[in-house]
Amino acid sequence: MAKNNKKNIEPAVRNIFLTGFMCAGKTEAGRFLAKKLGRPFRDSDALLELETGRTIAALVKEKGLAGFRRLEAAGVKRLAAGTGQVIALGGGVYPSHKWKRLLGGSGTTVFLYCPWPELEARLKAASGPRPLLDGPWEKARQRARRLYDRRLPFYRQADLTVSTAGLNPRKAAERVRGKL
Repeated sequence: MAKNNKKNIEPAVRNIFLTGFMCAGKTEAGRFLAKKLGRPFRDSDALLELETGRTIAALVKEKGLAGFRRLEAAGVKRLAAGTGQVIALGGGVYPSHKWKRLLGGSGTTVFLYCPWPELEARLKAASGPRPLLDGPWEKARQRARRLYDRRLPFYRQADLTVSTAGLNPRKAAERVRGKL
């Protein structure tokens, strides 16, 4: 029986938080992982879009990045209060010490690592609006690289790191499952 404190949550009910940069595979691998583990899957970006009736791009445009991050924080806190879920986090959620403390208390954090050259190709090929990639590709690429470099040290503090390089989402999920 689990004790009622954050450090002693039984593995079967702990959340699994997938973190990493955009296009690392958090959502798609998360869906496969949740299915394999028989757990519910949640996506923090999808939750925010459902709750507000707006896309992430529209929210960033309307609220500004700081306003968007406040909405995102509230949604992630609600998700973290649950148990036994596989949760894909928005790429900007984990890169701070406050998130590491909050999420580490209710689950295991898994950094889906993708090396920059492959990630750059994924970003360029990605469909759908990504507010941080607005504008001409070369400028967007430079912004993304700076952001990736800035976030990488935080992502690396996750409980586990799993490389998604060269893997489709199903294979990435299998690799995560094997490391858990």
